[in-house]
Amino acid sequence: MKNTSRAVVFSIVKCFLVMAVVGCARPEPAVEIPPPSAKPPVEAKAPVVSPAAAAPEAAGLELVLSEAAEYVEKGQLDEAAAIYERALRERPGNFKLHYNLGNVYLESGSTDKAIAEYKKALEINPEDRDSYINLGAAYYERDMVEDAIVTYKKALALDPHDPEAHYNLGVAYESLGRQTEADNEFAIYQELTGESL
Repeated sequence: MKNTSRAVVFSIVKCFLVMAVVGCARPEPAVEIPPPSAKPPVEAKAPVVSPAAAAPEAAGLELVLSEAAEYVEKGQLDEAAAIYERALRERPGNFKLHYNLGNVYLESGSTDKAIAEYKKALEINPEDRDSYINLGAAYYERDMVEDAIVTYKKALALDPHDPEAHYNLGVAYESLGRQTEADNEFAIYQELTGESL
């Protein structure tokens, strides 16, 4: 069981206005999401707004992402999820739609659905570290800590200098009583960010 006072960080890089062929950038932490029940708060990342020139078919996707973003900003997560679900019926292999739907599900507490969407996103784009970080956060929320550890390690295989992945891995280790491994990850996090814990 998890027994830690630290929060797991997840990257909600929403990419709401980013078109299908444009990659997402990682913004700075901006929002704290209230914890479900007695769990510690989880930091979220602000949406990325990057309107860039892309293929003509991306114009329709841009409208979908923009509409869903408006609902997310208003806290109307069910409406945002419905937009993503409808769009996925038309574009079942779209990474950004699966990723964003996973983010909405994770924010709304539908952790099992979030896990399924992040897995679909990773089938499409197995090189997306934010998907691994968020999948790990979802696993952690479901008390699937060993799965979270494996997932954070996959994020670190893509970017060994990702401070969120090191921090989250430390939290996961700490929750299992593996303090030496946790301390190592927290030390790397501190070295990368200059922040103290």
